[in-house]
Amino acid sequence: MADIHEPEEDLETGPEEISAAPPMVEPFSSLEDIALLHPQSRIDTSNLERSRGLTAEEASRRLNVYGKNVLTPPPKTPEWLRFLQQFNNLFLILLIICAVLSLISYALFDDINNLYVGIVLLVVVFLTGVEGYHEEGKALKTIDSFTKILATKCRVIRDGKHDEVEASSLVPGDIILVKDGEKIAADLVMLQCRGLKTDCSMITGEAELVNCTDNPSKPGTEMFECLNLGFNGSLCFDGSAVGLVLKTGDSTAIGTFAKLVSETEARASPLEVEVRNFVKLVGFIALSIASIAFVVSVLKQGADTVDEVFELFVNGFLVILVANIPQGLPSTVTSLLSLAARKMAKGAVLVKRLDCVETLGSCSIICSDKTGTLTKNEMTVTDIWYDKHMVRRTRKECENFHTQEPQALMYRCAIICNRAERIKPEEANVELKEFHSRRNRQLSNVSQLSWAGSVNDSMKDLKFEEKVPTFKGNPSDVALLNCFDTMNAVDSLRQAYPIEFEVPFNSTNKWQLVIVKTPFNLKLREENDSQCEYQILMKGAPEVVLSRCTTWATRADKDANFATPVTEDFERDFHEIYEGYAKQGRRVLAFCSTTFTAPENIVFAADDEGKYNFPTTNLKFIGMTAIMDPPRDNVPDAIQSCHEAGVKVFMVTGDHQLTAKAIATQIGLLKSADNIELLQGGNEPNDINSWNKSWGAIIHGTRVDDLTDQHWGFLLSCTGGVCFARTTPAQKRLIVEKCQVFGDGAIVAATGDGVNDAPALKQSNIGVAMGLNGSAVAQDAADILLMDDNFASIVAGIKEGRIIFDNIKKTIAYIMAHIFPEVMAVLFSLLIGIPAGLTALQVLSIDLGTEMLVAISLAYEKPESDIMKRTPRNLQTDRLVSPVLLFYSYVIVGCIITAGCLMSYTYTYWENGLKLSDFFEEGVNNSDFFTLTATEPVTIPRTGRTYSASEQQDIFSKGVTAFYITLTVGQFCHIWCCKTRVSSLFVHGMAENKLTFWGVGVGLVLVVLFCYIPGVNDIVGAAPVGWFGWVMALVTGFVILVYTETTKWFFRNSKDSNLILRLIAW
Repeated sequence: MADIHEPEEDLETGPEEISAAPPMVEPFSSLEDIALLHPQSRIDTSNLERSRGLTAEEASRRLNVYGKNVLTPPPKTPEWLRFLQQFNNLFLILLIICAVLSLISYALFDDINNLYVGIVLLVVVFLTGVEGYHEEGKALKTIDSFTKILATKCRVIRDGKHDEVEASSLVPGDIILVKDGEKIAADLVMLQCRGLKTDCSMITGEAELVNCTDNPSKPGTEMFECLNLGFNGSLCFDGSAVGLVLKTGDSTAIGTFAKLVSETEARASPLEVEVRNFVKLVGFIALSIASIAFVVSVLKQGADTVDEVFELFVNGFLVILVANIPQGLPSTVTSLLSLAARKMAKGAVLVKRLDCVETLGSCSIICSDKTGTLTKNEMTVTDIWYDKHMVRRTRKECENFHTQEPQALMYRCAIICNRAERIKPEEANVELKEFHSRRNRQLSNVSQLSWAGSVNDSMKDLKFEEKVPTFKGNPSDVALLNCFDTMNAVDSLRQAYPIEFEVPFNSTNKWQLVIVKTPFNLKLREENDSQCEYQILMKGAPEVVLSRCTTWATRADKDANFATPVTEDFERDFHEIYEGYAKQGRRVLAFCSTTFTAPENIVFAADDEGKYNFPTTNLKFIGMTAIMDPPRDNVPDAIQSCHEAGVKVFMVTGDHQLTAKAIATQIGLLKSADNIELLQGGNEPNDINSWNKSWGAIIHGTRVDDLTDQHWGFLLSCTGGVCFARTTPAQKRLIVEKCQVFGDGAIVAATGDGVNDAPALKQSNIGVAMGLNGSAVAQDAADILLMDDNFASIVAGIKEGRIIFDNIKKTIAYIMAHIFPEVMAVLFSLLIGIPAGLTALQVLSIDLGTEMLVAISLAYEKPESDIMKRTPRNLQTDRLVSPVLLFYSYVIVGCIITAGCLMSYTYTYWENGLKLSDFFEEGVNNSDFFTLTATEPVTIPRTGRTYSASEQQDIFSKGVTAFYITLTVGQFCHIWCCKTRVSSLFVHGMAENKLTFWGVGVGLVLVVLFCYIPGVNDIVGAAPVGWFGWVMALVTGFVILVYTETTKWFFRNSKDSNLILRLIAW
């Protein structure tokens, strides 16, 4: 899969030498020179369709050298290996270690509780791994999207014969024929072009059709601007062409894009990095505390046998490790992200990876494509100028289509000199079915959300605009018909004025012409049977059309058939309007006409010198239309919202810089059209000092490589807006990469819909593709799909991403608060010698039971009022788990809850005639007493009372139950404090999130179940207790509420530089 650029005598070289071939010269060479460069193609320069082409033997040899004309699929990881990789993270490894130790302990000591713990932990590990495998699979599930846009068959000349062959068998040097409705099967140079237009929008990003030519391009012209090149996968409109294949397979333009995409490594999302760091931190803390506690307990209790050491290791190290690891956190975070993704789906934003929900909220730069994203991807007539009057999309109906008045002429010329056609009703029904099919197909290619059904269910309330086009054909022609089709004008005019002769538009003439018979012919025949009146209707480039006109149409001169001579004043007005449209990035078409008489049986034609037997000069100028792909209606508001949220928006387009500037100014991306640094294709970047005086910049793609670090610094800091125009896919990816490098840790989102956008989408931190009209290639490379193809939906996604980051942070602050009391409950036992405050199963019941639904309820918490007024979070300072958050959860709230739990725990032993000091007495400080496995009686020296084994077990169960109730119910109070990070809870509101009430209610039911229901409480080691633990939980919750409300008030009323603020603001 390579290309040829050298004379074919060099084809005996190997693939290695071929791949190092110099740049193409064919686009800049004449037909004769191309024939000399490729002698084995046997090009007949006098009659190209009689060329002999390659021989079958030569084609076969080249196929062996270059390989098939197909794209190499990227390598894939085996499913079994990908499943095992889910368990290769520290979090699950620690849980596996705990599970194995529990099972070993059960085998050695026959403690049924250790068996339960081991089984529960293994189930958690397995389900977490399966969930990760499932989510990753949805992100990696792609289709062979590049292949789907390529041609499968093509017509080729070999051995002097015209054959249809498989596109995969094409080789460099083949001569192929293409025509209207076909796809180009390889990159080729045009040897002969007959009015061919190609749709390269999927490759170049430009919506306008390319008017191809067989004239050599100017040396130095960028590849995608060479009009004599055709690209693999491009759809042909009008005309036909004969081309010479230059590149096949991976060497084609689309193959290069595919390689860029496959070579771009998928980067970890910010949330993935944060969670990974969090797991490492938790693992380090857990191992450190467990190891220290184990060593100290061995020394303190004087364990001198292997059995004693191992028992302390299992009952100390293991329980502390289990207590330190929030087993339910992965499932909780996944549930939060799933619920957020479902909410986004209802807003037409579909995620392929759940962690992308948060990434979008963290983005600080959006590199947005123009066509189809910021604009409607629908060419539209925006302005009309005739009779020296300018109107915008006039809807005034023409009273008579058949007069010589300017409006009637404009209608006739725009409708009849037009190759677009009305779509038939049966075709419209097919289009509508294809719309639904395409939408369903795109839905099936994204993730099936893990909560509450599939994406289809998530989007059932979303209303799609079922827009079926009325006309088909060249986008500019379609725009004209859409504008002028009032009172069914298209059908009536075309029926009244059948076309007698047509000269299609071509890049040399720059005009299209049709000849029709006028309705005046009936009267003319009465006077002269052999003569007919014909009318010429012409449209084309304004300066070319005006040069052929001597008069212009005006209602002021009815006596002169509505025509008056072209004067300098008219030309000045014409150029003022034309240049104004051009500066606004419009495509301008001019119209003219004339009438003449000729024999009825005349055959219109051109002679050998190209001169026609009908008038093409001394015409009457009618007017002009300005056509463009207009901005989407709600994009300006979306851009403004991005600016308010501190998100920069860069336009990165393959279109012309004037068009980019016009659209950017209209939507508010460029705050002003003045004082803009314009770096075009021919000039070098100015000194950075001159840049610093500018408000914004428009950069030509060819100059991107020339930008210095200082230039990039300016672009990323300027407030006036930045546009990149005429960019190639490689340049788009480079722009995204530079934003990531020089953006001080910026999270960069890229949007696009074409094949040419795929490399940038893959390079970005978050790729956003158009879901309905985007190419399958772009959708595969992206992380998020906009199912309404609307840039404004990104803003809603950013808001949802910020909400979910806040809510995950609140969730972690809430969940981590119970870890300190759990750890202290075991540490006091190991280091001081008092009975344990919790059993291992109670710890698991908190992580996986009582707190799960309560934590998940935060996903439904409404955003705080300033969520879209904040600047994007700084990944270096605003961490998901910061030292301040750990201080809040572990030290502040953890200590408050621990204090309440110890009071409940102490009160329970006091009720049974015991003080904590009793456990320090000689003969009592034995880890075998006051446990669930106590087997011998013990006498307390202070009171002389003897406690049987069953009494010890009952008191221990009541003690851990009191500790458990205060911890869990205290956390139920704490959840209300975690609803906000800045706003007061009483201002934010407590009752709006109904799921919190449900979560607390379910949690309370579980607490009662685990503590008071016989049989169930026996499994976890609990026993019924009185009121004190419940009261202490409420007291604990009240203290936490007072602390959090005080710190939030201090945060709202202090300056950012306040030292205390930095210590308490999590």
